[in-house]
Amino acid sequence: MDKFLVIVSVTVILSTVAQTLNAAPSRSCNCVCGVRGRSDRIVGGREAIPHSFPWLAGLYTQEKLYCGATVISPKHLLTAAHCVDGIESSEIRVILGGHNLTSDYTETRRVKRIHQHENFDIFTFNNDIAIVEVDRPIKYGATVQPGCLPDPSVTNYTGALTTIAGWGRIAEKKDTSTVLRSVVVPVWSMEQCREAGYGRKRITNNMMCAGYHDGRRDACQGDSGGAMNREGSSGSMEVIGVVSWGRGCARPNLPGIYTKVVNYLPWIRKQLKNTCVCHPRKGKRNDVESVVEVEDN
Repeated sequence: MDKFLVIVSVTVILSTVAQTLNAAPSRSCNCVCGVRGRSDRIVGGREAIPHSFPWLAGLYTQEKLYCGATVISPKHLLTAAHCVDGIESSEIRVILGGHNLTSDYTETRRVKRIHQHENFDIFTFNNDIAIVEVDRPIKYGATVQPGCLPDPSVTNYTGALTTIAGWGRIAEKKDTSTVLRSVVVPVWSMEQCREAGYGRKRITNNMMCAGYHDGRRDACQGDSGGAMNREGSSGSMEVIGVVSWGRGCARPNLPGIYTKVVNYLPWIRKQLKNTCVCHPRKGKRNDVESVVEVEDN
Protein backbone atom coordinates (compact mmCIF):
# COMPACT_ATOMS: atom_id res chain seq x y z
CA MET A 1 0.00 0.00 0.00
CA ASP A 2 2.86 2.41 0.89
CA LYS A 3 4.54 1.75 -2.48
CA PHE A 4 1.25 2.42 -4.25
CA LEU A 5 0.87 5.75 -2.45
CA VAL A 6 4.43 6.77 -3.37
CA ILE A 7 3.84 5.95 -7.05
CA VAL A 8 0.57 7.87 -7.07
CA SER A 9 2.21 10.86 -5.36
CA VAL A 10 5.10 10.96 -7.83
CA THR A 11 2.65 10.76 -10.76
CA VAL A 12 0.59 13.65 -9.41
CA ILE A 13 3.72 15.77 -8.85
CA LEU A 14 5.02 15.13 -12.37
CA SER A 15 1.62 15.96 -13.84
CA THR A 16 1.48 19.22 -11.86
CA VAL A 17 4.99 20.21 -13.01
CA ALA A 18 4.08 19.52 -16.65
CA GLN A 19 0.93 21.66 -16.39
CA THR A 20 2.91 24.47 -14.76
CA LEU A 21 5.52 24.43 -17.53
CA ASN A 22 2.82 24.51 -20.20
CA ALA A 23 1.11 27.47 -18.56
CA ALA A 24 4.31 29.42 -17.87
CA PRO A 25 4.82 32.60 -19.88
CA SER A 26 7.47 32.64 -22.58
CA ARG A 27 10.82 33.99 -21.43
CA SER A 28 11.82 37.52 -22.36
CA CYS A 29 14.51 38.47 -24.87
CA ASN A 30 16.66 41.58 -24.61
CA CYS A 31 14.55 43.45 -27.15
CA VAL A 32 11.37 45.44 -27.65
CA CYS A 33 8.43 44.69 -29.92
CA GLY A 34 5.99 46.76 -31.93
CA VAL A 35 8.52 49.40 -33.03
CA ARG A 36 7.80 50.71 -36.50
CA GLY A 37 10.54 50.93 -39.12
CA ARG A 38 12.83 53.94 -39.37
CA SER A 39 11.95 54.85 -42.79
CA ASP A 40 1.77 53.03 -43.34
CA ARG A 41 -5.88 42.95 -49.30
CA ILE A 42 -6.54 46.72 -48.44
CA VAL A 43 -9.57 48.44 -50.00
CA GLY A 44 -9.71 52.23 -49.95
CA GLY A 45 -6.35 52.43 -48.21
CA ARG A 46 -3.02 53.86 -49.27
CA GLU A 47 0.50 52.63 -49.84
CA ALA A 48 2.21 52.19 -46.50
CA ILE A 49 5.46 53.90 -45.57
CA PRO A 50 8.11 51.26 -46.39
CA HIS A 51 8.83 48.94 -43.45
CA SER A 52 6.40 50.70 -41.12
CA PHE A 53 4.98 47.28 -40.19
CA PRO A 54 8.20 45.23 -40.01
CA TRP A 55 6.48 42.35 -38.23
CA LEU A 56 4.23 41.65 -41.21
CA ALA A 57 5.12 38.66 -43.39
CA GLY A 58 3.62 37.14 -46.52
CA LEU A 59 2.68 33.47 -46.85
CA TYR A 60 3.20 31.97 -50.27
CA THR A 61 2.15 28.68 -51.81
CA GLN A 62 2.75 27.68 -55.42
CA GLU A 63 4.65 30.97 -55.82
CA LYS A 64 1.57 33.07 -55.02
CA LEU A 65 0.80 35.24 -52.01
CA TYR A 66 -2.32 33.92 -50.29
CA CYS A 67 -2.21 35.14 -46.67
CA GLY A 68 -0.40 37.36 -44.21
CA ALA A 69 1.22 36.58 -40.85
CA THR A 70 2.84 38.38 -37.91
CA VAL A 71 6.29 37.71 -36.44
CA ILE A 72 5.90 37.20 -32.67
CA SER A 73 9.17 35.42 -31.84
CA PRO A 74 12.40 34.41 -33.61
CA LYS A 75 10.70 31.11 -34.45
CA HIS A 76 6.97 31.84 -34.66
CA LEU A 77 4.43 33.79 -36.70
CA LEU A 78 0.77 34.36 -35.86
CA THR A 79 -1.80 33.84 -38.61
CA ALA A 80 -5.35 32.65 -39.22
CA ALA A 81 -6.23 28.96 -38.94
CA HIS A 82 -8.03 29.03 -42.29
CA CYS A 83 -4.73 30.10 -43.90
CA VAL A 84 -3.10 26.79 -42.96
CA ASP A 85 -6.08 24.46 -42.82
CA GLY A 86 -5.51 21.50 -45.12
CA ILE A 87 -2.08 22.75 -46.24
CA GLU A 88 1.15 20.86 -45.62
CA SER A 89 3.94 22.81 -43.93
CA SER A 90 6.27 21.93 -46.81
CA GLU A 91 3.99 23.85 -49.22
CA ILE A 92 4.36 27.23 -47.47
CA ARG A 93 7.12 29.79 -47.93
CA VAL A 94 7.40 32.81 -45.60
CA ILE A 95 8.55 36.18 -47.02
CA LEU A 96 9.91 38.69 -44.48
CA GLY A 97 11.15 42.28 -44.54
CA GLY A 98 9.43 43.28 -47.75
CA HIS A 99 7.49 46.31 -48.90
CA ASN A 100 7.30 45.48 -52.59
CA LEU A 101 7.22 41.69 -52.43
CA THR A 102 8.38 41.34 -56.02
CA SER A 103 11.73 42.98 -55.33
CA ASP A 104 12.79 44.04 -51.86
CA TYR A 105 12.09 41.31 -49.29
CA THR A 106 15.11 40.50 -47.13
CA GLU A 107 14.45 37.06 -45.65
CA THR A 108 12.66 33.84 -46.59
CA ARG A 109 11.89 30.85 -44.41
CA ARG A 110 10.34 27.45 -44.80
CA VAL A 111 7.74 26.17 -42.35
CA LYS A 112 8.81 23.50 -39.91
CA ARG A 113 5.53 22.98 -38.08
CA ILE A 114 1.97 24.34 -38.02
CA HIS A 115 0.05 24.81 -34.75
CA GLN A 116 -3.58 25.22 -35.74
CA HIS A 117 -6.08 25.88 -32.97
CA GLU A 118 -7.64 22.56 -32.09
CA ASN A 119 -11.16 24.02 -31.95
CA PHE A 120 -11.08 25.90 -35.25
CA ASP A 121 -14.38 25.51 -37.11
CA ILE A 122 -14.05 25.87 -40.88
CA PHE A 123 -17.81 26.50 -41.22
CA THR A 124 -18.16 29.29 -38.63
CA PHE A 125 -14.51 30.48 -38.53
CA ASN A 126 -14.63 30.45 -34.73
CA ASN A 127 -11.14 30.07 -33.19
CA ASP A 128 -9.56 31.21 -36.45
CA ILE A 129 -5.99 31.38 -35.19
CA ALA A 130 -2.79 29.45 -35.81
CA ILE A 131 0.95 29.69 -35.26
CA VAL A 132 3.51 28.90 -37.94
CA GLU A 133 6.91 27.69 -36.73
CA VAL A 134 9.77 28.36 -39.16
CA ASP A 135 12.73 26.16 -39.99
CA ARG A 136 15.41 28.69 -38.96
CA PRO A 137 15.42 31.53 -36.40
CA ILE A 138 14.39 34.94 -37.72
CA LYS A 139 17.10 37.56 -37.27
CA TYR A 140 15.71 40.96 -36.32
CA GLY A 141 16.98 44.09 -38.01
CA ALA A 142 15.87 47.32 -39.71
CA THR A 143 13.19 45.66 -41.85
CA VAL A 144 12.19 42.69 -39.68
CA GLN A 145 10.91 43.20 -36.13
CA PRO A 146 8.42 41.36 -33.90
CA GLY A 147 4.91 42.61 -33.22
CA CYS A 148 3.64 42.85 -29.65
CA LEU A 149 0.97 40.58 -28.26
CA PRO A 150 -1.88 42.57 -26.68
CA ASP A 151 -2.06 43.79 -23.10
CA PRO A 152 -4.07 41.08 -21.27
CA SER A 153 -5.75 43.68 -19.06
CA VAL A 154 -7.49 45.34 -22.03
CA THR A 155 -10.33 43.31 -23.54
CA ASN A 156 -12.77 45.91 -24.89
CA TYR A 157 -11.59 47.79 -27.99
CA THR A 158 -14.88 49.46 -28.93
CA GLY A 159 -14.20 52.69 -30.81
CA ALA A 160 -10.45 52.11 -31.06
CA LEU A 161 -8.82 53.12 -34.33
CA THR A 162 -6.79 50.25 -35.70
CA THR A 163 -4.54 49.85 -38.71
CA ILE A 164 -4.77 46.90 -41.07
CA ALA A 165 -1.87 46.33 -43.46
CA GLY A 166 -1.39 43.78 -46.21
CA TRP A 167 -0.76 42.88 -49.83
CA GLY A 168 -4.27 41.62 -50.54
CA ARG A 169 -6.68 42.70 -53.26
CA ILE A 170 -7.12 46.47 -53.54
CA ALA A 171 -10.77 45.94 -54.51
CA GLU A 172 -13.16 43.00 -54.53
CA LYS A 173 -12.50 41.99 -58.14
CA LYS A 174 -9.01 43.41 -58.60
CA ASP A 175 -5.54 41.91 -58.30
CA THR A 176 -3.49 41.75 -55.12
CA SER A 177 -1.17 44.65 -54.37
CA THR A 178 2.57 44.36 -55.02
CA VAL A 179 3.32 46.94 -52.32
CA LEU A 180 2.19 46.95 -48.72
CA ARG A 181 -0.95 49.02 -48.20
CA SER A 182 -2.64 50.11 -44.98
CA VAL A 183 -6.00 51.39 -43.87
CA VAL A 184 -7.36 52.74 -40.58
CA VAL A 185 -10.66 51.25 -39.39
CA PRO A 186 -12.60 51.65 -36.12
CA VAL A 187 -13.63 48.69 -33.96
CA TRP A 188 -17.39 48.21 -33.53
CA SER A 189 -19.11 47.28 -30.31
CA MET A 190 -20.24 43.68 -29.99
CA GLU A 191 -23.86 44.78 -30.22
CA GLN A 192 -23.19 46.70 -33.45
CA CYS A 193 -21.31 43.71 -34.79
CA ARG A 194 -24.16 41.31 -34.11
CA GLU A 195 -26.66 43.69 -35.69
CA ALA A 196 -24.67 43.88 -38.93
CA GLY A 197 -25.60 41.97 -42.04
CA TYR A 198 -24.11 38.66 -40.95
CA GLY A 199 -26.74 37.82 -38.34
CA ARG A 200 -26.35 37.58 -34.58
CA LYS A 201 -25.49 33.89 -34.49
CA ARG A 202 -22.47 34.23 -36.80
CA ILE A 203 -20.51 36.47 -34.44
CA THR A 204 -18.89 34.81 -31.42
CA ASN A 205 -17.07 36.36 -28.46
CA ASN A 206 -13.81 35.39 -30.14
CA MET A 207 -14.46 37.81 -33.02
CA MET A 208 -14.32 41.57 -33.52
CA CYS A 209 -15.84 43.74 -36.24
CA ALA A 210 -14.08 46.75 -37.71
CA GLY A 211 -14.78 49.03 -40.64
CA TYR A 212 -17.24 51.70 -41.76
CA HIS A 213 -21.01 51.35 -41.89
CA ASP A 214 -21.07 52.64 -45.46
CA GLY A 215 -18.19 50.42 -46.55
CA ARG A 216 -15.42 52.35 -48.33
CA ARG A 217 -12.39 50.82 -46.58
CA ASP A 218 -11.66 47.25 -45.56
CA ALA A 219 -9.33 44.28 -45.70
CA CYS A 220 -9.83 41.91 -48.64
CA GLN A 221 -8.75 38.54 -50.06
CA GLY A 222 -5.03 38.01 -49.49
CA ASP A 223 -4.98 40.05 -46.27
CA SER A 224 -6.28 37.09 -44.23
CA GLY A 225 -3.97 36.08 -41.40
CA GLY A 226 -2.45 39.56 -41.17
CA ALA A 227 -2.48 41.85 -38.16
CA MET A 228 -4.98 44.32 -36.79
CA ASN A 229 -2.60 46.84 -35.19
CA ARG A 230 -3.33 49.20 -32.31
CA GLU A 231 -0.97 51.56 -30.52
CA GLY A 232 -0.52 50.62 -26.87
CA SER A 233 0.01 52.94 -23.92
CA SER A 234 3.80 52.95 -24.37
CA GLY A 235 3.64 53.67 -28.10
CA SER A 236 4.45 50.13 -29.15
CA MET A 237 2.09 48.63 -31.71
CA GLU A 238 0.06 45.68 -30.43
CA VAL A 239 -1.47 42.97 -32.60
CA ILE A 240 -4.99 42.83 -31.17
CA GLY A 241 -6.64 40.99 -34.07
CA VAL A 242 -6.02 38.60 -36.94
CA VAL A 243 -7.76 39.23 -40.28
CA SER A 244 -10.32 36.42 -40.46
CA TRP A 245 -13.37 36.69 -42.73
CA GLY A 246 -16.07 38.87 -44.26
CA ARG A 247 -18.53 39.01 -47.14
CA GLY A 248 -16.96 40.65 -50.15
CA CYS A 249 -14.76 43.68 -49.47
CA ALA A 250 -15.81 47.08 -48.10
CA ARG A 251 -19.55 46.44 -48.52
CA PRO A 252 -22.00 48.58 -46.49
CA ASN A 253 -23.01 47.11 -43.12
CA LEU A 254 -20.65 44.17 -43.65
CA PRO A 255 -17.54 44.97 -41.61
CA GLY A 256 -14.37 42.92 -41.63
CA ILE A 257 -14.23 40.19 -38.97
CA TYR A 258 -11.09 39.69 -36.90
CA THR A 259 -10.02 37.03 -34.42
CA LYS A 260 -9.68 38.58 -30.95
CA VAL A 261 -6.08 37.76 -30.00
CA VAL A 262 -6.36 38.62 -26.29
CA ASN A 263 -8.71 35.64 -25.85
CA TYR A 264 -5.93 33.32 -26.97
CA LEU A 265 -2.91 34.50 -24.98
CA PRO A 266 -2.69 31.32 -22.83
CA TRP A 267 -2.96 29.17 -25.97
CA ILE A 268 -0.28 31.22 -27.75
CA ARG A 269 2.13 30.98 -24.82
CA LYS A 270 1.60 27.23 -24.70
CA GLN A 271 2.62 26.90 -28.36
CA LEU A 272 5.68 29.13 -27.89
CA LYS A 273 6.77 27.16 -24.83
CA ASN A 274 10.15 28.55 -23.70
CA THR A 275 10.93 30.57 -26.84
CA CYS A 276 12.00 34.08 -25.92
CA VAL A 277 9.72 36.96 -26.90
CA CYS A 278 10.17 40.73 -26.97
CA HIS A 279 8.06 43.02 -24.81
CA PRO A 280 6.67 46.54 -25.35
CA ARG A 281 9.03 49.39 -24.65
CA LYS A 282 8.73 51.04 -21.27
CA GLY A 283 7.53 54.58 -20.79
CA LYS A 284 4.91 56.70 -22.49
CA ARG A 285 4.06 57.29 -26.15
CA ASN A 286 6.72 59.06 -28.21
CA ASP A 287 9.55 58.00 -25.90
CA VAL A 288 12.53 56.97 -27.99
CA GLU A 289 14.05 53.57 -27.36
CA SER A 290 16.42 51.63 -29.56
CA VAL A 291 15.70 48.18 -30.88
CA VAL A 292 18.14 45.49 -29.80
CA GLU A 293 18.84 42.80 -32.35
CA VAL A 294 18.59 39.31 -30.90
CA GLU A 295 19.57 35.87 -31.98
CA ASP A 296 17.90 32.69 -30.82
CA ASN A 297 19.84 30.67 -28.26
